[in-house]
Amino acid sequence: MSSSFLTTTSARASDAKMPRVIAVIPARGGSVSIPKKNIKKLLGRPLIDWVIRPALDSGIFAEVYVSTDDDEIAASALACGAKVHRRAAHTATNTASTESAIEDFVDAHPDYDVCCLIQATSPMLTPNDFCGGLKLFVDQKADSLVTAVRQHRFLWSVDEAKVATAKNYEPLRRPRRQDWDGELIENGAFYYFTKANWTAHKCRLGGKSVLYEMEEHTFTELDSLVDWKVVSHMAADYGYFGANATKPPPPEEAKPPDMPTWALVAAGAAAGAAAAALLLRK
Repeated sequence: MSSSFLTTTSARASDAKMPRVIAVIPARGGSVSIPKKNIKKLLGRPLIDWVIRPALDSGIFAEVYVSTDDDEIAASALACGAKVHRRAAHTATNTASTESAIEDFVDAHPDYDVCCLIQATSPMLTPNDFCGGLKLFVDQKADSLVTAVRQHRFLWSVDEAKVATAKNYEPLRRPRRQDWDGELIENGAFYYFTKANWTAHKCRLGGKSVLYEMEEHTFTELDSLVDWKVVSHMAADYGYFGANATKPPPPEEAKPPDMPTWALVAAGAAAGAAAAALLLRK
C-alpha cells in the first residue's frame, strides 16, 4: 500500500498495525433498468472500470474484487485489473439484497480488517475519495462509514387524505439557500465497515458510523437511462481517467441537420401555419 494517507498514518502511529483493507464491487449480470449495465460503455470504458481504476490507483486496498455471476462481467473485471469473486446464484437475483452479496463475499474472503463496498453505479469516484474516506474512518475509530452529498431540497410527504406536509422546513419561514445547510443525502458511492461490525450486525452500517461528504456531481446513481444520460455528460469533466491520462471530449448534444437560413425560416412558417389550422378546427 503506497498512498500518502497510509504514509501519514504510519508516521503518526508507527507501532500500530495497519488494517488490511479489501474492496468488493457487486456487479450481477441481470440488471433490469439498463441491460448489462455494469459493462455498458461510458465514454468508451465499461462502467465497472470507472470504479475499479480509482480503487486500484488509491493504493489503499490489498485486493479489489468484482463479485459477479456473469462471464462477460468477469472477463471485463479481469481486463480492468480487478480480481473476480464468483457469487452464489441466490445473491444475484432481482430480489436479493446487497447484504447477501457482501455475506457471500466475506465468507469466501475472510482475511480482512476493513471491507469497502463500492457501487459501480457511482462512476464519478476518484482515488482521493477512497483515501479521504478511509482517513476519516480510521481517525474517528469508526465501525462503519457512509458517503453522502449535501442537497438543498425541500422534502414533502402526502398522507392518505392527499394532504401534503413539509418534512424539513417551515413553509411560512421558507429559508434562503445561503441561510440553510441543506440535507445530507446518502449517494451510495462506497461504504467502509470493520470485520467486527459485520460479524455483529450483518449489515454494511452499524456501530459507530461516520459520514464522508462528497462533491455535488457525485449525487446521481446510475439506476435508469435518464441517470445514464445525465452522468455521460459529466464524466469527461469529473470522471477519473488515471494518472497522466487524456480526457476525451463529452458526447455531442443532439442537434438538427444543417439547413440554410431560408429553409429554417420556411420550416418554421410551415409549422406555425399547421398549428394555426389545428386551432381553427377546434
